[in-house]
Amino acid sequence: MQAAVIAGCIVCLSSGERGFAADHEQLRQEGTRHYSAGRYFQAIEAFEKALAGAPEEARGPVKGDLAHALAGLGFEYLSESEGKMAEETFRRAIGVSEDYYANFGLGYLFFTRREDGEARTYLLSSLGSRRDYAPTHKLLGLLDYRRGLTKEAIDRLSLSLRLDPADDESAFLVRRLKSELGVVSTFPSVGLKHFKLRVDPKIPGKLATRLQVELERVYTELGKALGVWPSGKVPVVLYSQGRFYEATGSQHWVGGFYDGQIKLPVPTVEDEKDPAFRKLLEVVRHEYAHLLVLKLSAECPMWLNEGIAQYFEASYKRDAVYGRLKESREARIPLKKMPARLGNIDDVELARWVYLQGLGFVEFLAEKYRPFRLRLLLRAIAEEHSAAEAFERIYGRSTEDLEKEWWARVEKPGK
Repeated sequence: MQAAVIAGCIVCLSSGERGFAADHEQLRQEGTRHYSAGRYFQAIEAFEKALAGAPEEARGPVKGDLAHALAGLGFEYLSESEGKMAEETFRRAIGVSEDYYANFGLGYLFFTRREDGEARTYLLSSLGSRRDYAPTHKLLGLLDYRRGLTKEAIDRLSLSLRLDPADDESAFLVRRLKSELGVVSTFPSVGLKHFKLRVDPKIPGKLATRLQVELERVYTELGKALGVWPSGKVPVVLYSQGRFYEATGSQHWVGGFYDGQIKLPVPTVEDEKDPAFRKLLEVVRHEYAHLLVLKLSAECPMWLNEGIAQYFEASYKRDAVYGRLKESREARIPLKKMPARLGNIDDVELARWVYLQGLGFVEFLAEKYRPFRLRLLLRAIAEEHSAAEAFERIYGRSTEDLEKEWWARVEKPGK
């Protein structure tokens, strides 16, 4: 989404009324060049200088340029899990100019925090300034989906796709939601104490019952571990395995996912002791952990979220994890450089490596500082709106220092 956002703004920065004095115009063009190269601080400085000397009739377009550059910086902060600084920068941008891109930035920030009312307010403000901006319609569609309004979500995402036919993510979402809507509506509902299920009739009754027992058990165990329990019933969809991949469009290696609902592929086996079914029970823990992490801190970095989910899945062997990490030194990625979203990763091997690094680091944190600090960390991220500040607050050290010690342990596990 970010590439589309930035590309859409370059036109705005390079257009506008002419007639500036040469130095003002030169500063504006300089700012545009910096913006196009992602040098937001330099772009802001150039636009501020242009604004300071621009005649009154020329200030409006320069204010728009400055707001765009500030919003670009806000997205850069978001990519580094610095939500507090991102919010301050987006608000500063709106203070300069009531601009669609700055409003979109705040809407996107609140969307990631799952503060849906605030997100909708700013996204609608963005539409008020520019109605043909596809990413705004996409986020509004995803907000509809969170509310259970699947048909409305499809309509909004379809509009986003018409505005930006090259957006593969919107195309995928439209296909998936249409397919799911047609399939899931035929599944019988099952009400549990803490879950609301839709169960594919093709799933053997014995396996469906076993999964219901596991869900309630995981609710208790992980609730105690992370100190959070959802206030309402959690929606879960149990698909037969073939129907899961057909309806959701998921890759063959996806073992389940959480998108506001827990969605699981139940293997076509008869015995609950079958390895494929036992693996599914681990996936139940994994996906429910994702739900709780997002309840505690919607701004949790993706790699940390995946690491915590795997840690509570409890199916890994520490020595094996450290062995794989040690063998692949050339693949290591600094945590601050990790992709912000799994959707940004096209390479399956890279995705697996991100999972592995996340698990290894979380295991290190839990072993050295005890598991209960993971929930304190998540709460601190939510309160500080900054992963870096949260690590400093809970562990007394920077993420970089912790990461350095962790890699040293990977190299020499006995020390």
